[in-house]
Amino acid sequence: TPARGGKKARAEPRFERQEKSRKAGLSRTELLKEEGDTKYKAAQFEEAIDKYSKCLDAIGNSESELAIKCFLNRSACYKQLSNFDGVISDCTMVLEVDPNNVKSLVRRAQAFEACERYRYALQDVRTVLQMPMDQVGSANYQLANGMQHRLNRVVQQLKNN
Repeated sequence: TPARGGKKARAEPRFERQEKSRKAGLSRTELLKEEGDTKYKAAQFEEAIDKYSKCLDAIGNSESELAIKCFLNRSACYKQLSNFDGVISDCTMVLEVDPNNVKSLVRRAQAFEACERYRYALQDVRTVLQMPMDQVGSANYQLANGMQHRLNRVVQQLKNN
């Protein structure tokens, strides 16, 4: 009916106004991070990396919560592009500030495995598996557990050769 269509038409501009108002309250660095998030969701990983990098440059403090989010998100972009050294570097930055960051440990372990640095991958996986389940989450636990079994076999084979 026309009345329903009319309500929808009014709701969209109101949403847009709310979104503009919300964005107006964000700092330059928060906007850069958000632009990076938008690029990531659109699978524009190189552009997202650029936004996250600019945000990190503008922040200057690699220990802030926003910086940690940017490092994590940029590492996800690097992973999508198979830039495993980038993943390792960004996850290591996060882990220097937050040594128990599960997402960083799992992602870095995956990157170490992809680079055939199996012992380092196994070390990160074991760290995750020693954490409380409620901190790790079942999906990360299952992933880390599967990786541990696979990595143990690989490391054992390397010892035998």
